[in-house]
Amino acid sequence: MSSTDYSRIKKVEGETLKTFQEEIPSIYYSDKTEKDYAKFRDNAEYIYRDLFKFPPKMFEGTKLIDFGAGTGENTVYLANWGASCTLVEMNELAQNISRDVFKKYSGSYDKHRFVHSSIFDYAPSSPEQYDIVHCRGVLSHTAAKEEAFRKIAGFLKPGGYLIFGDPNKAGGFQNMLQRYAVYHFAKTPAEMVDVSEALFKEDIDRSQSFVPRTRRSIIFDRWVIQSQDDPSVAEVMKWTKDSGLRLYSAYPPVVLPLLADSIHHQPKFDPYSAGNLFAVTEMVWMLHTDPDTTNVEALRKVLDGFSTRFAEITSYMANFNSSSKLDSKRFEGLANELRKSAQALQLLDPLKNKLSAFLDEANEFVALVSKSDLKTLREFIVSAKVLFKGACGVRHVDFIAYKPR
Repeated sequence: MSSTDYSRIKKVEGETLKTFQEEIPSIYYSDKTEKDYAKFRDNAEYIYRDLFKFPPKMFEGTKLIDFGAGTGENTVYLANWGASCTLVEMNELAQNISRDVFKKYSGSYDKHRFVHSSIFDYAPSSPEQYDIVHCRGVLSHTAAKEEAFRKIAGFLKPGGYLIFGDPNKAGGFQNMLQRYAVYHFAKTPAEMVDVSEALFKEDIDRSQSFVPRTRRSIIFDRWVIQSQDDPSVAEVMKWTKDSGLRLYSAYPPVVLPLLADSIHHQPKFDPYSAGNLFAVTEMVWMLHTDPDTTNVEALRKVLDGFSTRFAEITSYMANFNSSSKLDSKRFEGLANELRKSAQALQLLDPLKNKLSAFLDEANEFVALVSKSDLKTLREFIVSAKVLFKGACGVRHVDFIAYKPR
């Protein structure tokens, strides 16, 4: 690493540390009750088991390192699932909270280590390798996210797993538009808080309803922090490959439902080598406004006729055996009905229409920001049909990779 690169890394670290010492972004339950911790822990168990496909049992007896561990509130339940944890954190204020969290909730404080260091400065006196390397919501805030990924992946032992999460470049597109507006109208953190509240109140309301953080910490984490360099899926795929890792799972899923090889098929196909197919996934993330329950219901309605015709012809041929009879006229009729239904199926039309409306509104938003009229801009945001509605895109994507033995 050149001295210029290192100087830039340290500059961004200093800016990030200053922002996150003014408002620590990872305080979820340490200032609340044990009931709040239990709720947070139970939700984490669901996430790891059902969404990441990495159940708590996978942590039993493991040696784990968490880079950018913050207040330890996303680490202590991993300790309770059986991991011996090393928590690396450059924010001493956050790490002080982390120690208290582990004293209160881990039940085995002395088996864990707390290291005050940034990712780039972490240099153990002897080589260390871990069963699990954990790093979520951290690398986007660095000045060299690819190099940071390479460094943390180097601590993984063969057969071990890397759990990595960050916002996504496309999923965070709406957040970048919001940041453009905030920085146009505000220069200081205090002004940024006021402008964020004035323009994006509903987004903050929604975030606070799902994650128990203060409004100010949400604003600092979303808009005040200056380094928010989110990777694309393609970038993460490249990082894992270059580090000698293979992707195991991701959430939200990044692979379209197009795979059909059986477990016996050879050679095995890597589902995460799909290349530009990820663009469709990331377009969904960029445009994400409604919850999945709403989106799935809309898709179900589009598929109603097709699914009925499809079930009819496959059921007609089910369990065909030596005593079965086939009516060729009936079969031809079912095939024609399925063909007509498939030809009428336009799965991507709703997405394409939403993208068109989104881009129209994004263009108008950018034009209105340049006019510097905060009241008019707020009125436009309220009246918009797609832009900054609901989730405002997918803010966080997690990947789990393993290192082959």
